[in-house]
Amino acid sequence: MKKEGQSAGVKNIVLLALPQVQLLDIAGPLDVFTAANRFLSSHSHDGGYRVYLVSGTSEKVICSSSGMSLSCSHNIYDIDFPVDTLLVAGTTLCVLDKISPDLYHYLRNVKPEVRRLGSVCVGAFVLAKAGLLDGKQVTTHWKFADTLQKSYPKLEVNVNPFFICDKPVYTSGGVSSGMDLALALLEEDFGKPLATEVARHLVLHLKRSGIQSQFGNVLPEYEVMSPFTKDVRDLLKDKLGEIITVEYMADSLNMSTRNFSRVFVKESGMTPGKFLEKMRLDQAKNMLEYTDMSVDMIADKCGFSSSVSLRRIFLKNISLSPAQYRKAFKTTE
Repeated sequence: MKKEGQSAGVKNIVLLALPQVQLLDIAGPLDVFTAANRFLSSHSHDGGYRVYLVSGTSEKVICSSSGMSLSCSHNIYDIDFPVDTLLVAGTTLCVLDKISPDLYHYLRNVKPEVRRLGSVCVGAFVLAKAGLLDGKQVTTHWKFADTLQKSYPKLEVNVNPFFICDKPVYTSGGVSSGMDLALALLEEDFGKPLATEVARHLVLHLKRSGIQSQFGNVLPEYEVMSPFTKDVRDLLKDKLGEIITVEYMADSLNMSTRNFSRVFVKESGMTPGKFLEKMRLDQAKNMLEYTDMSVDMIADKCGFSSSVSLRRIFLKNISLSPAQYRKAFKTTE
């Protein structure tokens, strides 16, 4: 039986916007869904999408992170139509602390009524705070993945995919990944041929190659590290080309090796050896981007036993070889 307010075959999509929303988090998925409507219409298909921009506050005019104002047709207090799919767009993390509890109450209430619930970028933090991601595998912007995992330990955060489907929840990575997710939802609804047609029209890959962590550091941002982890990082940053042992780290901080290892895992979420490997990998990535050093020289300066070892670490962590990474990200003057 057709739901009131929704035409046969038409799916109501809600893009939920918060203050300081990033425009592409909204505009990217919106362009995918509206382009799909044009192609469906040209094929005389009576289905498609009706997309609503909805404010997550009591105000219907939202100021985006770029300063451009967005006029929403509804807010969470006056939605008067059935929702098929709801996507929470990203914003700045500082905004999340100022959101009314009413938003989380609305999301918890609407979850049983929607077919799909998802997020773009750091919109995952909103769903997590509402308690809707517990036990789910999710993703978010690579820069904030560690913060999400530490803040909500009941989730399983995977930084690598551009989007993750753990039905009925769909989460996407940083900014443009919202378009990857929207294309996947389109393919799920109307098949691969239409999704491919829309992707070509928007000059996108239907399924983008690579992983998110290619674009950022493999270690968390320095600012979100604990003071103890920062001390270890500062101790090692100029010594990565040398032989470094856990005993050396512990002695430098006047700790026993056993106690140092225990405290370090508690503070950083990883072993000292894994942390050192990631530091070396980040330095190697930086050198590949900003220098013309050979891969052999970079491997030596970053403390890897050989270029073969460096290549193995690159493939394991970011699915690219050092040469492929340099080709993709080398900065030219």
